[in-house]
Amino acid sequence: MPLFSRQTLILPALLTLWTAPLFASLQLTLLDEANLKVTFSSDANTLLHDKPLVGTLEIITKAHEEAILPELQDRFRGFAFVENFSAGRIEANGCAQAQWRFQLTPKADGPWSLRPFVLRIKNKRTGAEHDYLTAMVHFPEPPPLPIATGAPEVNLTPEWVAPGWRTISLWFLLILLAVGCISLIRPCFKRIRRILHERTLSPEERAKLELDRLLAEGLLAQGQFKRFFYGLTGVVRRYFERGYALRATRQTSQEFLNSLAKERRISAEERATLAQFLTAADAIKFAGVTSTATEAEAATRHVQNLLAQAAAHRQEAPEAPQA
Repeated sequence: MPLFSRQTLILPALLTLWTAPLFASLQLTLLDEANLKVTFSSDANTLLHDKPLVGTLEIITKAHEEAILPELQDRFRGFAFVENFSAGRIEANGCAQAQWRFQLTPKADGPWSLRPFVLRIKNKRTGAEHDYLTAMVHFPEPPPLPIATGAPEVNLTPEWVAPGWRTISLWFLLILLAVGCISLIRPCFKRIRRILHERTLSPEERAKLELDRLLAEGLLAQGQFKRFFYGLTGVVRRYFERGYALRATRQTSQEFLNSLAKERRISAEERATLAQFLTAADAIKFAGVTSTATEAEAATRHVQNLLAQAAAHRQEAPEAPQA
């Protein structure tokens, strides 16, 4: 009488369907005898290089027999062994079903197979052991790997990620900081540009520009006559310093006039007129003498005439050095 009748195999078959994948696409028989059956099943219908193979090794024996599985890591060919573990043992109607799970990664080169191994069956009642040799089974070949052409395997496309509120706040603060810096630096650049431009002008052009700038301040209309005369004498001193190489801005009025006396291109009458202007201006600046808008306007015209005369003399050839 065969070990497994039709009735005794119904329950193990149902248990197999319950524990194994519902639709196993890969079914390999390693051993099929009257009292022993060994199969390897997987839900994958083929091997893939980029996907691990998860399979189940199932052994059906008598209930009083125990299957002793050897180490199978070196029996799988064409696979990288990842892990294996026992899935348990079930007994029903005098039969026993034991399962082991395997996870394997197919290698690039084949063949892909499970080589024969010795399966030991132990009788738990008598302690007797019997060895069975399984058959070699071959797995279906995976699709060939794409030919390496050196081209990028993945076409990376940029993906825009919306910034968070912290990033937006930081950008806003940076923009405000940049605008503030520009508003502070821009006047400095304008001033530097103006200074560099004025350095290219002649002493006469610079004196006229400074005088126009002084009049544009509106100091006479504001009644600030002392400040106006400070600026007016400054225009005169800077002109003679640039045009006649005198240290007028760093000298007192008397020292300035003494230095100007050595300049033969300035007549004695013009020096006297300049001395009269400086004396009147010093009285307003230092002695507390009051002035009026009419006097300030007359002093302005006087300075304009004085600068015009000095400019005309400066165009003359410089005097020869004295012995």
